[in-house]
Amino acid sequence: MSRCILLCLPVILSSLACYAYGQSKEQADPGRTALQHGDYLSAEMLYRQALRQNPGSPELLTDLGIALQFQGRSTDAIHAFEQALKLKNLPRTYAQLAEEKCKIRDLDGARPMLSKIIRDYAGDTRIMAVVAPCYLDLDEPVESVTAYTVLLHDDSYPHDLSLIQLAKSYLAAAQYFVTRLRERSDGKAYVAALRQASTAGDPRSAFPMAQGASRNFHPDLGFEAVLPIWHQHQEDSALLYQLAVISGEQSMQQIELCSQQYPDSPYLAQLRLEMLADRGREDEAVSGFEELLHSHPELPDLRYDLGMLYRKQRQWDKALAVFYQELDTNPKDERAAARVSEALEQMTRWQELRDFLAPRMQQKSPPLWASLDFAKALEHLGENREAIHVLAATLASYPSSKEVHWRLLHLYRLSGDTQQASAEAKWFKSQPE
Repeated sequence: MSRCILLCLPVILSSLACYAYGQSKEQADPGRTALQHGDYLSAEMLYRQALRQNPGSPELLTDLGIALQFQGRSTDAIHAFEQALKLKNLPRTYAQLAEEKCKIRDLDGARPMLSKIIRDYAGDTRIMAVVAPCYLDLDEPVESVTAYTVLLHDDSYPHDLSLIQLAKSYLAAAQYFVTRLRERSDGKAYVAALRQASTAGDPRSAFPMAQGASRNFHPDLGFEAVLPIWHQHQEDSALLYQLAVISGEQSMQQIELCSQQYPDSPYLAQLRLEMLADRGREDEAVSGFEELLHSHPELPDLRYDLGMLYRKQRQWDKALAVFYQELDTNPKDERAAARVSEALEQMTRWQELRDFLAPRMQQKSPPLWASLDFAKALEHLGENREAIHVLAATLASYPSSKEVHWRLLHLYRLSGDTQQASAEAKWFKSQPE
């Protein structure tokens, strides 16, 4: 279960539909009651029963999807949300669908949805609470800053969590803008100023140089004011430098605020542990995570976050062990299964990956991530024909997946099937940029 779902349960449940039989919100909803008591299987059963009597209810389909979400059954939840959206445009259902796609590594599917949400629904705090973590997961730090800035002013969202997540978002944004600076020939002086400031000095020391180099540069503007200017002049190194500086300053400011207002926050403690790990003090970080797991069992994502920390550091063997533990705790948790699969792929343990995924491939509609990873394992085990069969079958459920088409193009070329390879190449040419 995602942290957002757990923390935002009252908000989510308040948005559940109670209209299947013309009920008012005040009337009892047995499915909602079951969710509130943590009886997710009963909630699923109740909503399936209600759908047999009212199969065309998008609200009931959304409720069913939420019950499946709580069980970690992402692919089943996605199917329910997609069926609901075919019947009616429900923005929160759309957000929940995007969140599930993000969790199971369907990046082609999640990115355009998240772009639409940040463009059209950024003012809706309940929608932002659902999708906000996805922007960091998909390396979209600027959008993540927008999302958590909105949630910072939402009383129903944990304030210490929004401060820490906003700090992480600003830090990721700073890293993004510095990376862009390094790619530019006229960015070296700015990068040098930032490097010097990291040990001792003023990160704004190159502001006079930036002001002289760019008429778009205004030293007194904040992040939200500079951002739209940069969108119009994305190759302006002075603006990249300014945004990197402001992002770094804002990240530190959010951490300081959280330290002052919530010194005992588990999210603050977790951030400090992540910083320890980034400095190479991994044993201390792991020990701290274990202590948090015992002291704050209400935060079910801590073990997963530890695995993601190892993933960030590309310590795949340690990440794999943590994700296996997460899966042992909840065998239905598809998010943890997807991360186990990813770690096995990164470690090129192809036989183990095939054996791990084989049972999931027996499902009527296997998850996209499982099909892609299974096909890659088959390819590396020399079973190209079987890999092609898996991917071709996957297109029935995911006809627009660029990754599936790209893998098929590669395999057709590898096997010498020029006709099918040409068809796949033609498909790519037909796609909009």
